[in-house]
Amino acid sequence: MRTLTHYWKSRHLSVSEIILRCIAFLLFIAVAASYLYLIFWCFYSGMRNADDFAQNPFGFSLPQISNYWEVFSAIESNGTSFFGMIGNSLFFSFLGPFLCIFVTCQFAYAAAKYRFPGNKLLYIIVLGVTILPLYGTSNGMYKLLYNLGWMNTYWMILTSLGGFNIYFLFFYAFFQSLSWTYAEAAQVDGANPWQIFYRVMLPQAIPMFGSLFLMCWITEWNSYASALIYLPNLPTLAVGIYNFKTLAIYSGRMDLLYAACAISMLPPLLLFAFCNKTLMSNVSIGGIKE
Repeated sequence: MRTLTHYWKSRHLSVSEIILRCIAFLLFIAVAASYLYLIFWCFYSGMRNADDFAQNPFGFSLPQISNYWEVFSAIESNGTSFFGMIGNSLFFSFLGPFLCIFVTCQFAYAAAKYRFPGNKLLYIIVLGVTILPLYGTSNGMYKLLYNLGWMNTYWMILTSLGGFNIYFLFFYAFFQSLSWTYAEAAQVDGANPWQIFYRVMLPQAIPMFGSLFLMCWITEWNSYASALIYLPNLPTLAVGIYNFKTLAIYSGRMDLLYAACAISMLPPLLLFAFCNKTLMSNVSIGGIKE
């Protein structure tokens, strides 16, 4: 207690500021505890006996790990196994966001650092497209993809470029904030524009690149509507679990549904655990600011 009191005094905080910080800390603990409880309950419910769960969904019983093994053989969607759905989810959630972020990064760099006819107009158009409602263009998108023959094919990965506009604005602001000092030095040494981008500017954008990729990846991993509409024969994990929900309710196998949900949460949890420093770091890290 004495150490804590000395800490508050050393910070030169008033009583009201101390009370507000304590309230904020308690609210943070309450929110964090609620999320941790939901995650724990999902994993625990996936290990419960089906009969015990049906009799008392909120009770406690001895966990059994066999449910998690049973999920891989019990759940399928349109002839696609659980492993196949995981593979589809990994394919679209990793390659799609990477392609989108990588292409957007180059366009934003060119628009921010080079002057060409229509430079400002490009920024205004991208900003205007961002305002459009996402599902307001779904009918036109469906007809376009159907005519191109991309429905139910892995070519759908190219539709990830639809997130170009919002990520363009992030990268545009980032590259404008960077100094041209390093690039000018490389130019004096004889580097061409591509070498300047890949060897000088892109390494400085790694924190931004990683943060946007993680946010885009988690969105694609949990995406349900677009996968259901455009990929009915290539179901992702989110679609497969949702389709299994009705069967789980009527067959009394909610334990398998929770186990499947827990498995689907593992990749995001592990990715955020290992990449937390990258995600939470300031996206303006790297480079000299003007």
